[in-house]
Amino acid sequence: MAIQSFIFDSSEEDGTFEGYRSLYAGGSDVSATGERFRARVDAHRLGRMIVFDRRLGGVMHSRDGGRVRRDGFDHFTIQLLRSGRFHGGSLGSERLLDPGEVILFDMTCPQRTRADGAHFVTVSLARDLIEAVLPDARRLHGEILPAAAAGLLADLMESLARRAGSLSPETAGRTSRALAELLAGAFGAPDALAECAHDAAADLRRQRAETYIEAHLHDPRLDPERVADALALSRTTLYGLFAQSGGVARHILTRRLERLRSALGRPSETRSVTTLTYDHGFTSESHCSRAFRAAFGMPPGRYRSEMERLRVTGTGSALASETGAMLAAWSRALA
Repeated sequence: MAIQSFIFDSSEEDGTFEGYRSLYAGGSDVSATGERFRARVDAHRLGRMIVFDRRLGGVMHSRDGGRVRRDGFDHFTIQLLRSGRFHGGSLGSERLLDPGEVILFDMTCPQRTRADGAHFVTVSLARDLIEAVLPDARRLHGEILPAAAAGLLADLMESLARRAGSLSPETAGRTSRALAELLAGAFGAPDALAECAHDAAADLRRQRAETYIEAHLHDPRLDPERVADALALSRTTLYGLFAQSGGVARHILTRRLERLRSALGRPSETRSVTTLTYDHGFTSESHCSRAFRAAFGMPPGRYRSEMERLRVTGTGSALASETGAMLAAWSRALA
């Protein structure tokens, strides 16, 4: 049976900073902050969820656009700060969290965190578990839930960190769904909405548009005009809803590419690249290949081959730590 948990402790003989860097080399660029390095990581793989209880000091994790394109991660992480100093957010927008606050990360987006004497709990969850109850979760990347809004979610995360080693698969499955529900509920609270500064009416219209787009990505006829007509919105209103994310057509293309990337990374997916191209709404293999390469740094066929190689070897680089390779494989399996 595969190992389902591990511990890294910097107080042990082999617990060096380089050892810690190797542990995360499959999914993050780790650097020292200049503060005294210390690290204790307790990790448990529980089906479609990975739970970490971490105590870190003097450590920065960064995922730029190139890293995001290379590693194939497609899940969300929820991080709860229990004590200490912790900065996190999208690149260039990092903020200092207060104890009790929770931050959401979409692993397909660039991000950075810094921990100095911080104790925090991280839960990695498969994308479909989150988006089933929070369809616009990717728009909340880097958003911070204040402690007042995140109370129930934080309580469950703390309990999960304590009990992760003794959960049955059935209980783990129910707990992962409960976490997703509590996350959605927390972001639906008035305080959370005020914190995120969303306009409620515009947010609802955009959510309706995104829901329609998600349901019709396979249709090659899907375009901004069709979306506007289906939702009885003017073209101007629809374009305004997506202006900050590059427009409606860009959103449709991005979602098709993300769906295709997810399919190419699944071991159970047996359709050919050509079939997947057309099944995801593309009308031309060459256009799909160019767009995919621009987004992820390689054409679809090569990406599928790389993901297969990573599943076999555990990592795409010569990691010093077998545990690091295992951790990267755990994360990719959440796709």
